[in-house]
Amino acid sequence: MSLPFIKINADDWSGKEGGYYTVYLDNSNKVLFRISWDLNVNDQYLSHDNKMYKIIKVDKKNDKAYAKYIETVKLPNIDIEKVSQVMAQKTGERKIAMYSTHSDESYIPTDGASSIYGHGGIYKVDASLSNALSNKGIKTFVDQTLYLPHDAMAYRRSRVGALKLLKNDKPDLLLDIHRDAAPYQDYIRKIGGTNATGVRLVLGRTNANLKANQDLAFRIKAIADKEYPNLVKDIFYGSGDYNQDLTPNSLLLEFGTDTHTRQRAEESAKFMADVLTKAVYGTDEKKQVGALTNTQKGTPSQNNSAGWGIWILIGVAVFSIVGFMFLSTGGREMIAKLKDATKKEFSSFLGKFNKDKK
Repeated sequence: MSLPFIKINADDWSGKEGGYYTVYLDNSNKVLFRISWDLNVNDQYLSHDNKMYKIIKVDKKNDKAYAKYIETVKLPNIDIEKVSQVMAQKTGERKIAMYSTHSDESYIPTDGASSIYGHGGIYKVDASLSNALSNKGIKTFVDQTLYLPHDAMAYRRSRVGALKLLKNDKPDLLLDIHRDAAPYQDYIRKIGGTNATGVRLVLGRTNANLKANQDLAFRIKAIADKEYPNLVKDIFYGSGDYNQDLTPNSLLLEFGTDTHTRQRAEESAKFMADVLTKAVYGTDEKKQVGALTNTQKGTPSQNNSAGWGIWILIGVAVFSIVGFMFLSTGGREMIAKLKDATKKEFSSFLGKFNKDKK
């Protein structure tokens, strides 16, 4: 039995029920976007017209934030005709898995509440997306596990389900399906004459797979912008990882908001199924085409790898010195000369390294 449920201290929103942030451009009164996620300085936002912004100030008391323009991002220029050719050439089983971390999320006009303790209306959106993908020959796996309550531990609980999907089903794409709680008008769409909603893509900017996740999100938006204009509303870069560190092909999708009918979200899921199919199976994009953004800089793991690379080079240098001295002077003289040679090599190497860093 499903009961109305009031969420508290959510891991993506820590304010009042139904609350959201209004984000303004710098210190002006121009509204950039509204969102029911908990915002932090350095979160980023790619608008519908591909302008990248960074959050520079957050007023949590008044649910306001301010962002500055960073750059305009160039999305991949995908030839839709070639997409069909690539898809026809690719063989093998196609698999996409999905789950919903916030199991309670629902749509008030259809479900009677924004949150339902149990299987919320969001699972109907999962089903719509799954059915549409199945009609395209893709095998889908829908995790029906409840990850309640909607609190700060929800993503840790759903991580278990995500890992099971990856281990048991080995999907080509892993999706976490949500809905937003921003104002109604922000998401209302009519696509091809059908009442639908906009879809927000969410990326975890602290996860090690961000570059790959972003490349996928850019492909999705590029295809959607051509095939179904206004379907993809924007891309938000939040301060968490949202389990996207588990696989390079992982995204969080928000289908509309809680104050419009669930049917609108279900229709958008059908359109999105076509976009996802083309983005995952119809392109061979391996390289990021867009402008370099702060989100594309090396992740902590990549930076650590660079550090280890330096020490490996030092080790190779030392080994080379030892080998050369042993062969040229014999073991008796080697130890005496090794100390002086090693000191010189280290000074030369580190001097060049420190110079390059400046």
